[in-house]
Amino acid sequence: MKRKHVFPIAVAAILALTLLSATSCKTSGMAVTSRGHIINLDITAPKDLPNDGVDNLDVSIGNMGVNNMQDILLEVEMPPQLIVMDQTSDRGVDVFHTPGTNMYRFTFGNIQAGERSTVRFRVQTAFGSMEKTSVKATAWQEALPGDKLVESAMIKLRH
Repeated sequence: MKRKHVFPIAVAAILALTLLSATSCKTSGMAVTSRGHIINLDITAPKDLPNDGVDNLDVSIGNMGVNNMQDILLEVEMPPQLIVMDQTSDRGVDVFHTPGTNMYRFTFGNIQAGERSTVRFRVQTAFGSMEKTSVKATAWQEALPGDKLVESAMIKLRH
C-alpha cells in the first residue's frame, strides 16, 4: 500500500473508534463507555453436562480499555438445576451470598486497564425433568450504558 493511502485510512480508523466510544454502546457481553472503558463480561460454561455431572463455571469481567474501572458490582444468578459445590474468586474480590439463595454478589474495587478478574463456581447438575438451564450474570457500574451489562449462558442435558 502506498504511503499516501495509509494516512487517510488511519485517520478514518481513529475517528471511528472515537465516535464509538463517545456514543457508548453495548453488545453481547461487551460495552464501550465514554470514560475509555471497554468492559467485557463473559461466562465460560460447559455446553452440555450429564445429570449429576460436575464441572467448572467461570464468570469473568475484564477492562480492555485505557482507564481503570472502579466500584463494579457483579451479580450471578444460578438456576435451581445447578448445585454450587464450591466458589472461589480472584484476590481483592468481596463475595456476598445468603445461604439458601441462588444469587451471588461480588464487588470489585478496581480493575485496571488490560486486567481481567474471574469468579469460579464448581457446580453439579440436577436437571430433573428439565432439558436445559441457563446462568445469568449482570455487571453494574455507573459508566455503563444503562448502568448495567447482562450476559447469559445455556447448559444442556447430555443424554
